[in-house]
Amino acid sequence: MTQTKWFKRIALLLGGTAAIAAALTLQKPTTAQAVTTVKVAYATTNYPITYQNSKKQGDGYDVAMMKAIDKQLPQYKFTYTGTSDDDVLIGVKSGKYDVGVKNIFYTADRAKTYLFPKNYFGVSDSGFVVRTKDKAKFGGLGKLAKNNGKLVPIAPQNGQYAVIADYNKKHTPKIKLGSADTFVVSDALKWVNEGRYDAFFAIRPMFEANVEKSNGANADLKGKLTYVTLGGIKTYPLFNKKETKLAAAYDKAVKKVIASGEAAKLSEKYFGQDNFKLVNKAFK
Repeated sequence: MTQTKWFKRIALLLGGTAAIAAALTLQKPTTAQAVTTVKVAYATTNYPITYQNSKKQGDGYDVAMMKAIDKQLPQYKFTYTGTSDDDVLIGVKSGKYDVGVKNIFYTADRAKTYLFPKNYFGVSDSGFVVRTKDKAKFGGLGKLAKNNGKLVPIAPQNGQYAVIADYNKKHTPKIKLGSADTFVVSDALKWVNEGRYDAFFAIRPMFEANVEKSNGANADLKGKLTYVTLGGIKTYPLFNKKETKLAAAYDKAVKKVIASGEAAKLSEKYFGQDNFKLVNKAFK
């Protein structure tokens, strides 16, 4: 091979190498994708829905779901702040937090103040707490109405109030629906046991924590009171009104988490049952 041909071959090889390097350079992103931090507030005293574990870390079904959703959103990084029930709502409203979780039901009143996403991310096992001896008489919406039972008043902003109101629109006789501000759960359970009221609209985890656990606030009522599942109420994370883009991203991600079966597994883990099976159960 002559010296001239040798140099030409070297030039061709170098030229090919340069072209490959240039192509690889074009494939690399010029800048890293920007990651937005999302401040998530959770209530610390709603075991097993939202609470702090032994390591003082956020835990519970709602928190676990938000973490699963975060994995679907590389453009966001969720950070978690444990706080009170009231501060979750106040903080999200003011913009201190971007989103809050605490077993939140949709209500038209709340939708005026907060941004609800299109898709729910959990289902709350909701039902009546009644005296065990009177389960057949008051353990259902129709039974309570037929037997003129007294229901512990419900705060109008609560999703449970809407369930009773909807039932009353469609049925006769109707349930007497009294409204009230918030009250101590342990008091409501005592009222039912004493006969002051015949039913208390509650959620299963609350009943289990207060009555069935040996150290519960109303453990002395175990056996005297019974929980009856009426149906499932959808639960949502609550967004600040300005977080439309974040809520839209959440809506896409949560569909994947539910479709994959991960949400059902988390429900089994934290509630001992797949609450998603209750979502189409008619309240009666």
